[in-house]
Amino acid sequence: MTVDFATLRAANLARQAEWTGNEQADIAFRALEVADECGEVAGAVKKLLRAQRGICGSTMTLEDVADEIGDTIISLDLLACELRIELVDPATTQPPKPDGKPLELALAVDWAVGQVSMAILTDVDKAVTASLMAELAARMRNVLQFLNELAAALGVDVGHAVATKFNKTSVKYGLTTMMEV
Repeated sequence: MTVDFATLRAANLARQAEWTGNEQADIAFRALEVADECGEVAGAVKKLLRAQRGICGSTMTLEDVADEIGDTIISLDLLACELRIELVDPATTQPPKPDGKPLELALAVDWAVGQVSMAILTDVDKAVTASLMAELAARMRNVLQFLNELAAALGVDVGHAVATKFNKTSVKYGLTTMMEV
């Protein structure tokens, strides 16, 4: 199942209307939020691989990784919303390659998010131009492509992961907006 970004955007907008303090979130905050969630994907993949390889230390499950992938996509859409960029699921134009290696793909996601962050850090105070928006949209598509490939390599249904994590967060914070799973 792919991510229906129109549905995610509508759910994000509805939930943000009931999220206390949301009016304080600006573009830089949203970019930091994406970077944080991406780091959590990397950590979850590391701990999943640790469990699979029998390496001592704390571990996570595939469900934990799916939650972090879902969180990253949700926060990426919130950033895109701030920038007035419409996200499109890359799986509709470029299906993910299921033979990728999770470790390398997690690093690629981190790199791609860094590219989005750099564009925002260096250009956020400048005039918003069509070329800047096109560049940010392209970099966000890279993030989504690597997340889709990571999910495919692990056997994670990205659409299900997004809806499930969205609903877990709504329940955790007592919010009423939910997504259909």
